[in-house]
Amino acid sequence: MTLPHKLLPETIKEDEFRCLRLADGRQLAFMEWGDPDGFPVFYFHGTPSSRLEAAFADQAAKRHGFRLIATDRPGFGRSSFQANRRFLDWPRDVCALADDLGVGRFGVAGHSGAGPHLFACGASIDPARLTFIGALAPWAPVATPEIVSSLNALDRAFTGLARRLPWIMRAAFAPLGWCARNWQSLFFAILKASVSPADKLVLEDKDFVRVFRTVEAEAFRQGSRGGAHEAFIAYRAWGFEIDKVRVPTHIWLGDQDIFVSSAMGRYMARTIPGVDFHWVEGAGHLCIEKWDDIFSACRNDI
Repeated sequence: MTLPHKLLPETIKEDEFRCLRLADGRQLAFMEWGDPDGFPVFYFHGTPSSRLEAAFADQAAKRHGFRLIATDRPGFGRSSFQANRRFLDWPRDVCALADDLGVGRFGVAGHSGAGPHLFACGASIDPARLTFIGALAPWAPVATPEIVSSLNALDRAFTGLARRLPWIMRAAFAPLGWCARNWQSLFFAILKASVSPADKLVLEDKDFVRVFRTVEAEAFRQGSRGGAHEAFIAYRAWGFEIDKVRVPTHIWLGDQDIFVSSAMGRYMARTIPGVDFHWVEGAGHLCIEKWDDIFSACRNDI
């Protein structure tokens, strides 16, 4: 498979980043993509991932006039780990970064494990400041028996571990992180064996894999602690309900996605107030070409 022309940047400059020192002393790392003169959008990566993931949305952001400010969440990439972090802690970090950059109104966008962080912002940041959410295959709450039964085998296991034996989550992520940084051929062989046929085709694209390898290696720069903690809180109660989201929300989800199930999609479609929800027929979790559609929809909310 070859991805559409001009979908990805030619180079990934992993050493180009800046840091904000937060009030509690933590370091928040970020870098910019897209149109530097465009409307500001904070980009949230998946789990596990890093600020470099915004490369997949970079060209679409340029075409639609968005300045992407991509962050590393606590414990990923270059950002400090935050012990006992909750999802509702994240909007405060985002607003602190916006204040430091002199950004008033902004949107948020992201993929996969960004979901809880996007929705936390939508539920807690003043809609006079946060203008929209744009989401590609966002993780939803494990909120109903239908959702639990729809999860793949690994996610069902993680759900049980997060609720009963959380320390095993940390042990499970350690070899994953080591492979991502030191044995990438094994990391990608395992990944390719576990995804949908649609995603297997994406993982045959050399340019996509070139970027993805860099993104995932950076995710585990500090080890696996950040990813393990984030997965731990994702499988438990989030501390807020997604029906409290107060801003326009645009979601695209592949109907062949094995990570964010169709049951999760139906739950988001009926629970988030006024959501603009789109199924992508025949697509899996990695349908990054849909960033053009997502950003096109978000333009209407500026």
